[in-house]
Order: sequence, then structure tokens, then C-alpha cells
Amino acid sequence: MASEWKGAVLFLCNEDYVFFIKRSQQMPTHSGQIAFVGGHKKETEVDPWIVAQREFEEETGLNSHMVSFLGYLPVVMTARLQPIVPVMGKLLISTEEFMREVKSNGEWEDCMAYPWTELSIEENWEFAWRNGYAKFPVLFHPMRRGSFIPKSQDFQTHLLWGATAYMVWDFLRLYYGHGDS
Repeated sequence: MASEWKGAVLFLCNEDYVFFIKRSQQMPTHSGQIAFVGGHKKETEVDPWIVAQREFEEETGLNSHMVSFLGYLPVVMTARLQPIVPVMGKLLISTEEFMREVKSNGEWEDCMAYPWTELSIEENWEFAWRNGYAKFPVLFHPMRRGSFIPKSQDFQTHLLWGATAYMVWDFLRLYYGHGDS
């Protein structure tokens, strides 16, 4: 893990789903994007798991004892060149209870339970090239209407992309062999 990480996200999942948020349109960065709960570390925080737990409690109103630590994924650089540590966490309560009890602190406008079965279909993933500081691929995964469980009544199609998509792809590649030739 990089020693110069700036923050952490909680890659929250259970056997059936990965849990994403849709960031609020009022947020100054990444507004409206599909993401994981997370944020920047505080000066006193030296472990990404501590950051992920704090952010989970702040952003969901739930106790972090509802999540067990599974491990770390490779550091991902955001579009703003911030190194973020994805922390894998397993939800210890039922999907139904989580979706009923989770509450936004204003940073997100919806929470979604998205099935692993949809994420694991390689044909559902696309990429395009982005030219910036360097040329690199940008991953896309459409979250099709009706394929996920939203907290709200928002059943529209969403686009998983950017750093969050890379985190998911890294997990699939590392643990299921996707993208290996």
C-alpha cells in the first residue's frame, strides 16, 4: 500500500451485492457520480480501514460494527491525482435491513445494491481512451434500469466509471481472473 495515500473508500459488499452511492448533485466534486462511501484521511489516521469505518458511520448513519474488514485493493489514482485506498468490507446485516436503515448525511442522494452477477459479466464493461497527463483507458459499466435495488424510487440507468469502476475491475481481475489473457 502506498505510504502517501490521501483517503480511503469502503468497497462494501456481501455474497450477492456491491453497495454503491450516487453522490449528490450539490457536492463540489464527483457530483452525481456512482461511488463508494469514503473520503480523505485526517492527519491522525494512519490506517485506511480506520478512515473507511469513520466515513461509513458519517455518511450512512450506521455503526461500523455492521461491516467486517476483508482487506485492501491496490491504490487507485483519481482524476484529480489523489491516491485512494479501496478497503474491502463485508456487510454483516441483510441487504434488506441495510437498504431500509441507511441514511444519507447529504453527500449522496441514493444508495444501490448492485448484483455481483451483473458486474462479473465481462461484456457489460466498455472502455475509451482519455488523453490528459498521459493516455489511459477509462472503464465504463452501465448499471441498467431494473438490474439493481435502489433505496429511492430512482430506477434509471446509471454509469459506473472512473476510479470506482477501476476499483471494481481490479477486484474482478485480481480475484476472478477477468481481463487476464
